[in-house]
Amino acid sequence: MTESQQVISDLKSVAAGFAEDVISRQKRRQLDPNDFEQLKETGFLLTGVPEDQGGLWKGPALSARAYAEMVRTIAHGDPSVALVASMHPAVTGFFLGVESVDDEPKAWRKQRQWVIESARDYWWGTVTSEPGSGGDILKTRSIATPEKDHFLITGDKHFGSGSGHADFMMTTARVAGSELPELFFLQNKDEPWDGSTGCKMTVEWDGIGMSSTQSHAFRFEAFPAKKAASREVLSRVAPIGSQMGNMLFAGVVLGVADNALGFAKGKLEGKEQSMRSFEKTEWVRCQNELWLAEQSFEGALRAIEAGGDGAHIDAVRCKVTCAELIETALSRMSKVVGGASFSKAMPLAQWTQDVKALGFLRPPLPLAYDQLMG
Repeated sequence: MTESQQVISDLKSVAAGFAEDVISRQKRRQLDPNDFEQLKETGFLLTGVPEDQGGLWKGPALSARAYAEMVRTIAHGDPSVALVASMHPAVTGFFLGVESVDDEPKAWRKQRQWVIESARDYWWGTVTSEPGSGGDILKTRSIATPEKDHFLITGDKHFGSGSGHADFMMTTARVAGSELPELFFLQNKDEPWDGSTGCKMTVEWDGIGMSSTQSHAFRFEAFPAKKAASREVLSRVAPIGSQMGNMLFAGVVLGVADNALGFAKGKLEGKEQSMRSFEKTEWVRCQNELWLAEQSFEGALRAIEAGGDGAHIDAVRCKVTCAELIETALSRMSKVVGGASFSKAMPLAQWTQDVKALGFLRPPLPLAYDQLMG
């Protein structure tokens, strides 16, 4: 058994414990730190550490499948926890994916190593989306002003999944006087969110789906942040980030689909012969759509493993396909299970909303289709 397989095995046990409390978990509006301590104990944080330094990262071709399986497994227990946890390998992948740069090679190597060391013990997340940007992180309007050995960021951010949980949050901004978007990272976990230190929560997350991810919105006013040492890293890592991020998000929603399918099969057991023609048709269509989503997922993973130039587009296509097909499949599933599926006493309605949330994750569907159309 490889180290990644061992982590997956341990995550199955953790997720099974989460799943015992599924209904009460679906009513949560906040994350439980103990959940992430349990994930940490499995070695999940080592997804942000290269294999040659005792971690799990072997590059996208050798890590994408295992990482997607990890978050899919966590989603079997709690989709919100899985989504927030997925941000750790998605964000650290921006640094792991580029070992050397041309513009600031020494500074980049030093900073990259610092990120690796931090990823062993601390969680990473992201707060890059901005109102009006359509989910395109390159269209940031936030401004970063130099201040001694760091920068001061001013701007509005939203959908900061894991806010208050993640120790470090990646973001984007433009250095004052420049039109080039660059990567930054900041720490606002332990800061007061009343604006007194430059960080004000403007909208508390109250999502219909992925309801406990703490995806809050913030206004930053001269808030301290560190800039990525290399200007070129954002453009160079974009394809790798697209591959990993999309496959991780797809893994989460497939985990939700696994939950829903298991639930529906349990409800329909012994009733197949008495199902009406409409119900039988919808049930077959539902299973067909879930099967097609699995094929898209497998195809994208194989493309990444093959190392082709277009793998990042295949990953976007997979994310879009899973978002659309699984949402439709769960809608059909609800019709077959019956009106009781919308009761808060049953988990299917919330899982359906969790799946819908995937369409809004980066890249949101409009931006994703722009990428697919070239």
